[in-house]
Amino acid sequence: MKKLFVTIYFISAILFAQATPNSLLKNFKPFETPRTNCRPGTVYRISEDGVRFVVQDVKQIKSSVSNDGTLIGQMTFTSDELLTMLNLNFNTPFITAEVEIKNATREFTEQANVDLVLWENDVAEDIMLDEESQYYLIRETVASQNITFRFSRNSFAQLTTGKLSLKEKGGEGVDFPYELSKKFKEPKRFFYLEEKIKMP
Repeated sequence: MKKLFVTIYFISAILFAQATPNSLLKNFKPFETPRTNCRPGTVYRISEDGVRFVVQDVKQIKSSVSNDGTLIGQMTFTSDELLTMLNLNFNTPFITAEVEIKNATREFTEQANVDLVLWENDVAEDIMLDEESQYYLIRETVASQNITFRFSRNSFAQLTTGKLSLKEKGGEGVDFPYELSKKFKEPKRFFYLEEKIKMP
């Protein structure tokens, strides 16, 4: 009976996450840690046993840059993502947070350039050598020197480690009163949009 309850709980959590799409950076994923590498044009692979490897930064794929100002909205993360990214350990599989990205820098690739480099110039054939792996191309990234994550009271109650790193910034009427800010001397990439690639 207990095993059945746990199974239903996790299925419900997954359905909840799927039913609440991000209002900010739809379909983007967080990097494990903030970084200056892994620009758009980087190819990585997931091995048969689920291990991720960076294959190559394909220099021939050019990326453009736009300054998007301050972005703010809700994003849903897994507990593992928040543990590796923010060192916060939640006792729940999914957490919705309000994210504020100040002076966001968006880097992105153009489809025509990607097609030319990977397929017409046969770069994909040279780097996609493991038939058992799944390959992905980073198409866009979002970077910032100043980013803030805000959490609800319910999410705060689910924290098992990391409560002392959050500051309470709002009163009773605030939806996300607990926040954690990260500031850097140079912009760090926090989020990316990927595209699965495979040989024709």
